[in-house]
Amino acid sequence: MGRHKEFDQEKAVDQALDLFWEKGYESTSIQDLCDHLGIHRGSLYDTFGDKHELFLACLDRFSQRADENYNYILKEDADSPREQLERFFSRVIDVSMNNAARGRGCLMTNTTLGPVAYVPNVARRLEAYYTNSESLFFSYLMRAQKKGCLKSKNSPRELARFLTGAKQGLHVMARSAADRSVLEDFVKVTISTVF
Repeated sequence: MGRHKEFDQEKAVDQALDLFWEKGYESTSIQDLCDHLGIHRGSLYDTFGDKHELFLACLDRFSQRADENYNYILKEDADSPREQLERFFSRVIDVSMNNAARGRGCLMTNTTLGPVAYVPNVARRLEAYYTNSESLFFSYLMRAQKKGCLKSKNSPRELARFLTGAKQGLHVMARSAADRSVLEDFVKVTISTVF
């Protein structure tokens, strides 16, 4: 009879996510993970396969957190699409500045810029994350267009791609911005290109 796993797998993924986020994929060893999670190598391998499989689970969890943290705002059917986008980006700034204060940026952006981004199953998750972001913006913009709110000469698809880049840019800028007003100015100009 096998030994009962004595740890919460969901909690372990969250803890591993925090470690990968802090140190990066390449700099996080199996021993780092075992020490941080408080489990033996055998338990890690039995439950998650290996470091890479655990990292993939962490990327999936991070995508879920994005929905919980701010993506939900764009899914609402708001009376004022402009105010909705302002609320969305304000929340992105909140999350980004909190991450920056903890010495981290966006895990997806960090991963995109690292060597692991070229590993096919990581690349697929990164592409899915950005595609999901673009689709979310596109649906939001189509609703705004039906309400007659869009003032841009660009198509909703072009704007969705632009806003996806702007959101990721905010995450990057938050790592070095000393003042929130820097990010708010960026958002102000971004929104002015849409409405």
